[in-house]
Amino acid sequence: MKLLIDLGNTRLKWAFLARGELRAGGVFAHGRAPLDVPLRREWAELRGIEAVLVASVVAPSVEDELDAWVRERFGLHAGFLRSPAAALGLRNAYAQPTRLGIDRFLAMAALHDASPRAQVLVGVGTALTADALDGGGRHHGGLILPSPHVMREAVLGSTARVAALGGHWSEMPADTADAVVSGSLYAALGAIDRFVAAAARRLDAVPAVVLTGGGAEELAPLLPDAERAHDLVLRGLALWAEDPSAPTPRNRPY
Repeated sequence: MKLLIDLGNTRLKWAFLARGELRAGGVFAHGRAPLDVPLRREWAELRGIEAVLVASVVAPSVEDELDAWVRERFGLHAGFLRSPAAALGLRNAYAQPTRLGIDRFLAMAALHDASPRAQVLVGVGTALTADALDGGGRHHGGLILPSPHVMREAVLGSTARVAALGGHWSEMPADTADAVVSGSLYAALGAIDRFVAAAARRLDAVPAVVLTGGGAEELAPLLPDAERAHDLVLRGLALWAEDPSAPTPRNRPY
């Protein structure tokens, strides 16, 4: 049985791959705090782990911490993936392929594997990302910007007498809290709309828009034509684990 880990800036999510079947695991928020306590709580009863694959966007020190814990608990090194130029039917647009976050690469690979077409994948986590794909699996580039939540934190941390507690979406806010919340959502929606329009010109097709990530719920009502997809990074990890031609994951340190 293989343990698949999606290690983000604020959450760690995992699943199991056994006999080709992806099985649900769990998720916890770590907030960049030490991983030891939550890992002992969450994984104390795990048995039969033969390999550990990790999609990580965190600092090397956190990866080292996870690798040390995996060695102690399972007697294995964790295998950390980095984005290649091409794998899993996906071609990376970046001139320096490893500069593309592995979470974005795996999510796009899983989405393309499930539904090859012209599409824009919008991921909403700590950051908001938007990536354009054509039906042949070619990545045409993407955006990274603060998520609405991070935008609001920036406003609240940099201004006096501004609070967003209890704020809600409004097309024409008449309250400071609503104005902060709505402003962050307007900014995200504007970026998505402009990028989708640019993708349509590049791809010569109207792309499907697919939302994923923990912050997608907030944007979904404002993008009624967008589709939803879940666990794309873990699904991409499963594809990688099952593909003998995929690059070999590397152990820390790099």
